[in-house]
Amino acid sequence: KGSAKQYTYFSKDNPNGNMYATSDSKIVEQFLDHINTKMPHITDIVIDDNTFLTALELHRRKSEGWDRFDVILDNFLKLVEKSKNLREGLTVYFLHHTKVEGDGLLEDKVTSAMSYGKALDQKMGSMEAHFTVVLRAAKESDGNTIDYVFYTRDAHSTVKTPIGMFETEKIPNDLKMVKEAINCYYNEEC
Repeated sequence: KGSAKQYTYFSKDNPNGNMYATSDSKIVEQFLDHINTKMPHITDIVIDDNTFLTALELHRRKSEGWDRFDVILDNFLKLVEKSKNLREGLTVYFLHHTKVEGDGLLEDKVTSAMSYGKALDQKMGSMEAHFTVVLRAAKESDGNTIDYVFYTRDAHSTVKTPIGMFETEKIPNDLKMVKEAINCYYNEEC
C-alpha cells in the first residue's frame, strides 16, 4: 500500500528514483554497480522478474542460433556473481516464475524456477544451484481467507535454506522478515 509514493522511476530528471524497467541484463548489471557505489540509501534490490529478463533476451537474440544460449547463460551468471560482490548490507532478490514437472503418478511433481529452453537447463544445471537461499511464494486459502506465504523447506520443490535459518517450513510473504532472518543467521544481527 502506498507504493506510488515509495517507488519512483530513475531517470535523468529523477536521479534519486529507486525503480527502473529494462529487459537488458547488461543494463541491470550497470544499475547494480550504480546503486552499489552511488546510492548508499538503497539497501534492497529486487530483480522482478528474472524469468522474463531471460525470455526477452532469448527473443531478441532469436537470429543468433544456439550461441544465444551461451550468451544468455553468461549474462545470468554475471548478474548472480555481481550480486554476491556488492557492498555490505545491500541485498539482491532474484524473483522467478516457477514450473512444475512430473505427473504426480509415475514421477513426483517438483516445482522449480522456470527457465527458457532445455539448452539453458543443460548448460546451467538448475538456477537454484547458484543461490544459498531459495524460497517459493504461494497463495493459500482456507476457504475464508487468502494468505501469501514463502516456503522455506519443501520436499517437492527446489526450495532450500540453511538449517536453522527459519524455524518453520512456511513464513509470511515478507522480504523484510526474510532479510532479517538472513542477517540473523549469517551476521548474528538478531
